[in-house]
Amino acid sequence: MPATVQLNTRIDPGLKERGDAVFARAGLTSSEVVRAVWEEAARTQQVPECVLKRNDDALEEKRRAVREGYGLARRMAEEMGIHLSDEPIDYKALRDEMYDEMARKFEDEYACS
Repeated sequence: MPATVQLNTRIDPGLKERGDAVFARAGLTSSEVVRAVWEEAARTQQVPECVLKRNDDALEEKRRAVREGYGLARRMAEEMGIHLSDEPIDYKALRDEMYDEMARKFEDEYACS
């Protein structure tokens, strides 16, 4: 079994009890429900719609600030000639490129001529 991490959260006891009852009727544990939300976010690379539908003014304000901040960062990067991609980052390829660049610099510095 792969390693796991423990996630702790604070929730109103009454809300937890009511939610647990609903999930129990469906044969689900609270851990399975939380895991499903994380899996959906990882799969789609977006916040699940059920989370976005929360009608919380503070949360909406945070979302707006993130969108504006991301937009500002994207515009600044474009002005600097850096074109950002919406594609997920391939960290393995990025790491390989970094090592290739380090090897080229090493070879240039220590080349026997």
